[in-house]
Amino acid sequence: MGSLFRISLTLVLIIALCIPVLPAQAASYQVIVTSTIGANIRTKPSTSSSATITRRAPYKAKFTAVSYSNGWYKIKDGTVYRYLSNQVAQKVTTNTSNTYLITVTSTIGANIRTVPSTASSKTIVRTAQYNSRLTALSYSNGWYKIKDNGNIRYVSGQVARKLTTSSPAPSSGSYPVASMRYFKLGSTGYELTKESFARRYPASTTKLLTALVAYDAAAKKGTLDQIFTLTYSMLSVPAGSSSAGFRSGDKVTMRQLLNGMLIRSGNDAAKAIAVRTGGSESNFVSMMNSRAKAIGMSASHFMNPHGFYHASHYTTAADMQKLANTYAKYSYLMTVSGRKSYETTVKGSYARTLTWYHTNTSLPGDTRVYASKTGYTPESAYTRVFFIKKGSTRYGLVTLKGTLPQTETTLRSVLNR
Repeated sequence: MGSLFRISLTLVLIIALCIPVLPAQAASYQVIVTSTIGANIRTKPSTSSSATITRRAPYKAKFTAVSYSNGWYKIKDGTVYRYLSNQVAQKVTTNTSNTYLITVTSTIGANIRTVPSTASSKTIVRTAQYNSRLTALSYSNGWYKIKDNGNIRYVSGQVARKLTTSSPAPSSGSYPVASMRYFKLGSTGYELTKESFARRYPASTTKLLTALVAYDAAAKKGTLDQIFTLTYSMLSVPAGSSSAGFRSGDKVTMRQLLNGMLIRSGNDAAKAIAVRTGGSESNFVSMMNSRAKAIGMSASHFMNPHGFYHASHYTTAADMQKLANTYAKYSYLMTVSGRKSYETTVKGSYARTLTWYHTNTSLPGDTRVYASKTGYTPESAYTRVFFIKKGSTRYGLVTLKGTLPQTETTLRSVLNR
């Protein structure tokens, strides 16, 4: 009997010692794929190799995450652990309610419609007054699906917004990023501003300036589609840089590099663009600073073509407005910045097809954001330049130094303003 007791006690101790190595259930939470083009599930928290991709999860797929670190969710995928980037997925909020409140933000009221479309006035049931509240079921493609006296109706996100318990009306809390500017494109004035003259690090939004300088030079020479060979020195970038996947020996065109830089935000593409255009990175950076000065970016200074952190590489939201206004005049560059994905064939020793997906995943179903550029370093936090259309009017939104939720809150507030 004593022997049996000792064996039982030993088993209990072994089990007790093993329990701590298991993921605590309380620490787990749900994450959802936010990118409409899906999300790569990887064996490692890195985008440096396509070999780490196990499969692609569809839009809105849900997973159980056990931790979050350096921009990556560690998820339980069947019986093993995989990784999802925060660029394409986000934590599901603890609010499990199937409904939420929205409020009418337009002073002239909001049309309640039977279908999510403004194509016909016959679909208008009635007009809800300014500040009136409605119960919403969901939000998709710029439209709130609402419960209206037992009926399902629709309200445009242009005249209504989700009502949070902490911010029932537009306020500074609606724009939580450190610095921002919201403005009509082409205008020197602004609709909204916050700490717009504070010095900030732009990260990869720098690449808008790189694109301007390179595109002008190549268009003038007629070399946008001229094929040339990439070398190791042309692709040498700081460790930890984002990459579009170019290799030494690849035969490419400036047009391919621009797509890789603006869509995938490849630092390798930016460095190659700089060397190809200026003969050296330092010469190209001089060209960048000259162009920045020419368009009035008097509070900015650049040290590289890709935005990787340097203490002397800085800008302001007010200066980025000037850059966005200039960039918006280039129809080809705007087309590239508005692409959700792009596929191109690279020639050379390693001939292959490269597919790039846009790095911006904020509000993927909202077509009012028609082009954008993202940026991130630990020092800069998340930076963005959004190009927005509301009816026939085009706007720009610059956000500097924010978390992803802060950036998306600012964008949503501006869109629903």
